[in-house]
Amino acid sequence: MSVPVADYAWLPDHQLHVAATLAHVDQTVDRVIRMIHDYTAQGPLSLKTVVEGDQAQVVVTAIAPLPEAIPRLVADVLTQLRAALEHTVYAEVEHLLARPLTAEEARSIEMPASTSPADFASWLNHRRRRGLSPLQQSAPLAQRIRDLQPFQRRTPDEHPLKILVEYTNLAKHRRPAVAAARLGAVHPDAPHAELAVSQPLERRPQPGSGQPLHVGDVIATAPRHEYIPLSIWTTVSLQRPHTEMWNIAVKELEYLEDWVRTTAIPILVTGNRDVVSLPPQLDISTGHDNLRGELSRSGAMSAAERGGQRIQASVARTGLVELLVPLAGSGMSEAITAWAAALTDDGVRERVDRLVRARGSSRDALRATEELVAEAHAYEACHDASETGDGSGKTVLPGQPPG
Repeated sequence: MSVPVADYAWLPDHQLHVAATLAHVDQTVDRVIRMIHDYTAQGPLSLKTVVEGDQAQVVVTAIAPLPEAIPRLVADVLTQLRAALEHTVYAEVEHLLARPLTAEEARSIEMPASTSPADFASWLNHRRRRGLSPLQQSAPLAQRIRDLQPFQRRTPDEHPLKILVEYTNLAKHRRPAVAAARLGAVHPDAPHAELAVSQPLERRPQPGSGQPLHVGDVIATAPRHEYIPLSIWTTVSLQRPHTEMWNIAVKELEYLEDWVRTTAIPILVTGNRDVVSLPPQLDISTGHDNLRGELSRSGAMSAAERGGQRIQASVARTGLVELLVPLAGSGMSEAITAWAAALTDDGVRERVDRLVRARGSSRDALRATEELVAEAHAYEACHDASETGDGSGKTVLPGQPPG
């Protein structure tokens, strides 16, 4: 559904620039998410089973290097998010003064990240700023900036502005970002009482979850004669510079992008966040005579949400294959896999929905599955089968599979 142009009237013309910056951020986040997915889908861990007495262990023997583009793209995202704040403050000060800033005044404009009220008062009272009326203690813009300061939160180190500033200071002076592959979870495909894993599955991973990965790490142990299929999930995480806390990269970028777009910018411009959020999917690859009008035609789904839908579709693809191959016979495995891989994400979801709707009747369920197998047959007749993967690291511990 498109949003009327009038609903973006809260963003004045002198602040339209920030919509394009946020669109650039979202496009870059999308690149990061796709690159991380490609890295983790390949199964970046090399593993071996080591038997010691009556126990068998899964040991890490190698870790695929993280693409160097990932920390650099992450730094680009974070730098542009901070720039969106700085540019908005600058444009607002200049608009309120109704004149261009002098060179000295321009150097004084920034977005502070004060961890105490005294620090913020000192920032306002700096000799370069205290003469600017929009930044006087009682001025509306000064109050809006104050409302966004880290000291407003009980734990300032966890405030998104503090996190953003620490990341960008690191990127500006030391290195793009501290990023690494970490062990997200090891879990059996079916529960097994005698299996011990170094990182159990967490349904809602929080900052700091997961564990570092090193060659030689033992990540699972079980009796040597047991056959236990395992799923091993690797994450790409970022380390917050000021707390050294690790957080899953996609979640960290989603958190900061969402805060800047839906909270910080609206508050800086209007004093509150109760406005229609700017659309993240504004197309800035071409020029627009009417950028404001283009906002109403832009998608409202963020890169993280789009990435989540792609993952759901990937899981659904795997589920379709696992459901249909036993029904169609192993001879159709390659064709069904290729057919599922060729479906669009929406196409996958539509076919899964079709199966879900039919499950109330065994006759309807059989008819629905037969129709999908027939689709795969038709696809096989027109295309060569191709290989596809499910994106999870798989291993077994450690006996022979049954039967």
